[in-house]
Amino acid sequence: MHTPTLLTLGLMIALTGCNTSPPAPAPAAPSVSPASLQKQKPKLPKWVRQDRYTLANTQPTLEQRQPLYQLINVQIAPALHANVGEALRHVLQRSGYSLCPDSAAVDRLFSRPLPAVHHQLGPISLLDALTIIGGPAWRINIDPVDRTVCYTLRSPQPKPPLSTSEIAP
Repeated sequence: MHTPTLLTLGLMIALTGCNTSPPAPAPAAPSVSPASLQKQKPKLPKWVRQDRYTLANTQPTLEQRQPLYQLINVQIAPALHANVGEALRHVLQRSGYSLCPDSAAVDRLFSRPLPAVHHQLGPISLLDALTIIGGPAWRINIDPVDRTVCYTLRSPQPKPPLSTSEIAP
């Protein structure tokens, strides 16, 4: 007798449970000005195919970003009797950096004979080579704007080691 009504009522209750609420409105996107779109850096691929089996990295290397970190091999013939200033100029060749103009203070360093152990250095970073050739009594000052390398005398001067056992490897 009331079977179709009960069936309809049961179907309505079942469908009511499946009903979902309408989606919440999306938050309004901030307005983007055309000037800010121009400032956004385009996404470049990290790798590009150069040949059939060769992929090339498009990101700059550390040495390209910081030229003083490039690895170098230095060989100065002992027969040249080079001094420290000549050796530093030789090391800085093709690096993009130059030595500060000579002054009375650094002339003391630059006129010293190059130690025999410094006639052959490397592979070593350019910055480490400049520090080693200058020696522990001199502080290296680098001007990234003018790309110059200067030396100033450390104050107080470091004490010389008493033996090689004091130097940590």
